[in-house]
Amino acid sequence: MQQPELGKRLTALRKSKNLTQEELVEKSNVSVRTIQRIEAGEVLPRTSTIKILLQALGENTDTFFNQNSNPMETQSKASPIFNQSALLTSVFAGAIYLAVEIILNAMDLAWLTKENNWAQWINYIYIGLTTTMIVAYTFFIRGFIILSKIFENDLLKIGSYLMIIAVAAIGIMDVSTLWTTDTESLWIPYTAASVVIGALTLIFGIALLRLQDGMGELSRAAGVLEIITGAAFLTVVLFFIGYVVMVPAVIVEILVLYRGYEYLSKPVAQVIAD
Repeated sequence: MQQPELGKRLTALRKSKNLTQEELVEKSNVSVRTIQRIEAGEVLPRTSTIKILLQALGENTDTFFNQNSNPMETQSKASPIFNQSALLTSVFAGAIYLAVEIILNAMDLAWLTKENNWAQWINYIYIGLTTTMIVAYTFFIRGFIILSKIFENDLLKIGSYLMIIAVAAIGIMDVSTLWTTDTESLWIPYTAASVVIGALTLIFGIALLRLQDGMGELSRAAGVLEIITGAAFLTVVLFFIGYVVMVPAVIVEILVLYRGYEYLSKPVAQVIAD
């Protein structure tokens, strides 16, 4: 059972108990806004939220999910299927982003050590890889925007959008400096970029910590790694630690997205059983 069928079944159950949404709020301590969004089929609630609502309604979980659905309530599953597909795309995009980012970091180091003395055609390879990185990162983080909507995590949604903008801006700045001969002049803009990306990464990490109710310990681990990464970038002088920790952070985040894909692939009753 997926949304919006779950919402319709919960609405029917509440009405059969002669309860208003406000009365259910009093019995369950779940906010009226959350109940409204669940019943409207706008979000797939957390496992704990489903259990609390069913308990407040005096309904056995197994009984509720084993009942045959009314054929008239069968709904299009385009939205859940779309989210599943988008999350799976984000998983592959994350892997591509990580691989390209490692290559770009290696090229950045080579650019500095060779004092910008490399063949012109390498610049165009760098531009192509940077473009690929920005596109892959956008699709990668899009997965967290989807999870933010499913689990009502506004901080994660805001942080995700800001991270996309910041990574794209830094990528553009990297490309614009390819033909710069005075590397000393780059310290100021890159110091500012390190501070900004560090602050945004901290926000993103905190948002991932808040996601652990739905995604479990993997999300918590990802959040901790992102916080460490953000703190390293904020110091500027320890930015290299940020790049090192970023690798396991992205790997764990890819696993979080895959867990989200599996979450949406299961019937709600199975999610509760887990």
